[in-house]
Amino acid sequence: MSKIEEGSLSAEPEPGGFSKISDVDLADGFRTQSFHLMEAHPIAAAHLVLAAASIAPECDAEKDVADEFSYLIVDFAQELRILHARAIARRSQCVERPTNGH
Repeated sequence: MSKIEEGSLSAEPEPGGFSKISDVDLADGFRTQSFHLMEAHPIAAAHLVLAAASIAPECDAEKDVADEFSYLIVDFAQELRILHARAIARRSQCVERPTNGH
């Protein structure tokens, strides 16, 4: 039997010492935690929301929240694309430039 307490996930241990939590409970916990993170760390929160939606794709609550916050991931991906292009340009400059003055 699993529980979600104060925004953190906990599950009673199964025989053998492992904890088992249902996909729906895990997704619900991620979604709940994402709301706590949203103001301070919106990208991290959006990742939790999308993780919840992929863990429990049949859950309407997860779909609705993922649809609502997916724009953050798109913005983040666009920023990453710019940073990646800049890093590639720097690396190509380092390769083209001789390092020993010849």
